[in-house]
Amino acid sequence: MMMLALALLVQQPMVNEAPGIMAALTQETVEIRENFAGTSLVLYGATRGLTLRDEIVVVLRGPDQDLRVMRKRRSFGIWVNTAPVDFPTVPSYYAMASSLPIDVIASPESLTRNGIGLESLLHPQTSPDEDDPDETELENYRAAVLRAGGRDALYAETPGGVDVLDGGLFRAVLKMPPRTPVGNYTAEVYLFRDGRPVASRTTSLRVEKAGFERLVYEFAHNAPMIYGLFCVALAMLAGYLAALIFGRD
Repeated sequence: MMMLALALLVQQPMVNEAPGIMAALTQETVEIRENFAGTSLVLYGATRGLTLRDEIVVVLRGPDQDLRVMRKRRSFGIWVNTAPVDFPTVPSYYAMASSLPIDVIASPESLTRNGIGLESLLHPQTSPDEDDPDETELENYRAAVLRAGGRDALYAETPGGVDVLDGGLFRAVLKMPPRTPVGNYTAEVYLFRDGRPVASRTTSLRVEKAGFERLVYEFAHNAPMIYGLFCVALAMLAGYLAALIFGRD
């Protein structure tokens, strides 16, 4: 049905029409099992009224989280955490693909206004402290968050990652790493013309545990105290068995 809708969209006359866009993911659910090693999603779509001035940006965003980043400082011979900086509502996963480099498509102000690009996501809130970081240090905090996300392949930007095909069709491949967080995701597609977003489309994706991973996940979240006691008991049993085995002459 979606492929038919895309075909009908691109068959519409392209002259003097308001731009339109349709998009869909190849799957609506990603299941994480014991052997999950990451996966790739394909987002495909079609545009109406496409011109040579148009570019496409695709964003896949995971559930938000609150981050606190602190600076380590040596005090009296020990390392302590100081100068905390909070980053509220930061996506746990963020992948962006675009038909051209993003700084060519739109101005930084336009991107920030629409929440596009990694730089637009991190809005620090410093704690009231005499050791609050200055603006230069805040950039180091932002860079640390981006490095951590990039190291785990949870943050990615792919200029040229949107393939624009004949007839206004387009596609983008988005990679999800082994440590992909569970939760609700949103895929947003923007059609930019002369540096301004003139059309957009949003679709959703669900990432969830499956199989034995799901049982453990639900047990830990629905009965955290029992789960904690079970883990402690299991660790004590493992220690006892190890003592029996390795304590023999």
